Amino acid sequence: MRKNCQNLGFVIKTSDSQRSPSTPRHRPRADRFRLHSVSHFHQRAGSHPSAIHFKGQEQCIEVVTGGRGWFEIEARWQEVGPGDLLWHIAGERTIARSDFIDPYSCLAVRFLAESGARRPVPRHTRWEEMDEVLYFTNQVVALHADDAFDRAVLLHYIISRAHFQAELYLRLQHERGLPPELRQVLETINRRYAEPLRLADLADAAGWSVPHLHDRFRAQLGLSPHQALIRRRIQVARELLASTNDPIKSVAARCGFPNAAAFCVQFRKTTQIAPKEYRERQLFGKRRL
Repeated sequence: MRKNCQNLGFVIKTSDSQRSPSTPRHRPRADRFRLHSVSHFHQRAGSHPSAIHFKGQEQCIEVVTGGRGWFEIEARWQEVGPGDLLWHIAGERTIARSDFIDPYSCLAVRFLAESGARRPVPRHTRWEEMDEVLYFTNQVVALHADDAFDRAVLLHYIISRAHFQAELYLRLQHERGLPPELRQVLETINRRYAEPLRLADLADAAGWSVPHLHDRFRAQLGLSPHQALIRRRIQVARELLASTNDPIKSVAARCGFPNAAAFCVQFRKTTQIAPKEYRERQLFGKRRL
């Protein structure tokens, strides 16, 4: 996850086929859910599982930790393997088929949601860092077995983490679906944002002309190459303001701005507040009410 997060330099439109840009995001609230069970399920070799069919307010999160399995979606069977994350709601079933030789195993979390609580992400996403998947699985199973640990807190943690990993996957999938030339330009921006990059430099990274670079950025990402570069620089600036005591002038230089004045103008334009005020909000909780 740490490696993947380095690629999240700026906001880009989601192209995931299961959620259109106009579809509102539904953020789950922990107080709308009640934990039913947590287990690390291991399917026996040579047999299929007895799938659970959900009704009413029942929901279930399955994260595959090993082996191969299949679940039914839109009258077809979809294979899943280690790292696949499934979020089932009413009318759907858990994984219903297993490889007889390499049976699947998964973290299974069942819970009840209040009426109207929606699934916040597509049914099928992924959690790609398997060391994190296994650590998370062992952790939540152990906490669920501890009667002294608050069930509501545990469920909030499970739902929030699953939601986060699904959103991270959707965002990374968009970048991976971009043309290789465009990915190369984004990688150049991510690595060299502190340098005095010109549009010609970015166009060279893709092997395109500057006008063609502009056209592809607008079509694929909905912003210009210059806007992408500024967003990356502002993102890094926000990280530095929230995690260091470096002077504003130093932050500006480290993020590729020619001087502090230009940095402050662009930072306020992007975030609606000055760098100093942003730092105070993050470090000291100061906020105008």
